[in-house]
Amino acid sequence: MQEHILSSFNHSLEKLRGDVLAMASMARKNLASAMRGLLERDTDLCNAAIAADQDVNELEKAVDKLGMQILVKFQPTAHDLRQVMGTIRVANNLERIADQASSIAKRARFINNLPEFAEVKLIQPVYSLCDRNLDASIQAFIKADPEAASAARLLDKELDAAEKALDRELISVMESHHAELEGYIHLIFVARFLERVGDHAKNICEDTIFIERAEDIRFSKDKRAEAASIPEA
Repeated sequence: MQEHILSSFNHSLEKLRGDVLAMASMARKNLASAMRGLLERDTDLCNAAIAADQDVNELEKAVDKLGMQILVKFQPTAHDLRQVMGTIRVANNLERIADQASSIAKRARFINNLPEFAEVKLIQPVYSLCDRNLDASIQAFIKADPEAASAARLLDKELDAAEKALDRELISVMESHHAELEGYIHLIFVARFLERVGDHAKNICEDTIFIERAEDIRFSKDKRAEAASIPEA
């Protein structure tokens, strides 16, 4: 590219990345608000997470629009093209994460209207793993670090195992109690939403690898090798 065109392209790309990083901060904050609303029985926090989802949606629309403008105006190639396309894909995953946060907040509002039950606290370790994975994936994207992205991507297996273990534990409690089951069912859904956040965090890692290495590994995973690399609980 000519120097003035390159400068304009870099400015547009920085704006695109800046919007996506703002989305990342908002989505993670929404998730934290939804989980605090659940664990602290604070319905106001739940409502805030639900309302803030619209802000993430609007920012994703802006990212899509700017991304398309960059593609049409500059017609980038190679790494520049992957940066634009991959960043748009990251934005899509962040929007989905905010959707999951909103879904968690809605389930939390139902739980908060029910009598307290001790098993709600069992969701905390699952959330901790989820937040760890999300932070690691975002940091790998920010630093354009494919090695860190590869490592963060493997963390998803631990979250999956924790969600399945909680699911089994809650079902066991439900089978052994004659109390109302509604709260437990909502909590199972919350755990599944957290697992889906982990899936989107893994997708962000794959987007980072695509940008930096020109490798699309979404549909070429050696699942047996990955499973073997994760120690049994």
